[in-house]
Amino acid sequence: MKAPARESIPVIKAREIIAKLEIEDPSEIEIELIAANEGAPVLERPLQGSDGRMVRLDGSALITVRESIRFLGQKRFVVGHELGHVLLHPHVRQIDEVSVAQASNYSHNQEPEEIEANLFAAEILMPAPLFAPRILNKEPSFALLKELAEEFRTTLTATAIQFLRYTKEECALISSKGGRRRWAWPSERLSFQLREEQDIHDYTCASELAKSGESHARGDDVPAGCWLHGFSPDGKECVTEDSIHSKDFGETLSLIWIHEAI
Repeated sequence: MKAPARESIPVIKAREIIAKLEIEDPSEIEIELIAANEGAPVLERPLQGSDGRMVRLDGSALITVRESIRFLGQKRFVVGHELGHVLLHPHVRQIDEVSVAQASNYSHNQEPEEIEANLFAAEILMPAPLFAPRILNKEPSFALLKELAEEFRTTLTATAIQFLRYTKEECALISSKGGRRRWAWPSERLSFQLREEQDIHDYTCASELAKSGESHARGDDVPAGCWLHGFSPDGKECVTEDSIHSKDFGETLSLIWIHEAI
């Protein structure tokens, strides 16, 4: 499925900046310097009520990020998200505030500008020319995604979305909380529809984590009907599921993969 036009714009803009700066390695992606070069210097301050803020006035912009954000990947993504608003929405967003949780929300039910800012941040932090070769012929797994997130200094959610955008595998990422699906993002190659039910099925690794309190579970024989429309949860068709649970956010991320014909 080809990306909608609005989703292509932030990706193209991010790639233009990476090409202009002649960046050739993930270590060269210093997002604060990139933002300053684009006319939006970054400050770290003890913000109250938000993790990032962008203020625009008379053609200039200032990005402020909460200095106490624990993880570098989250801080970098917040900067990238706000820089996305600066460059993509000059006539829409004069003031913007964002939380880490919001910046990791890929639901298509939110405002299009928020999705675009997330896609811009993901692309400028993990440019396709550097990212795509690293996942070529690689099977989906959170072990792989964690390695990529460490190298690119990004969040695991953003890394997973970038993987789905460039992989040739049939897979999808599902975010759930409290036993219910929050949002889902399929890869372009996924030829099946996700089940319409929002409740996470009991036979999934995600449900197992909710009951056990563990942080990681993987299974190669999860009934396809637990995740995919048109299959029975009691059927013999199976998918691979790799799920992790974050106690910090109370969120479970599930990576499902069609590992053989079903």
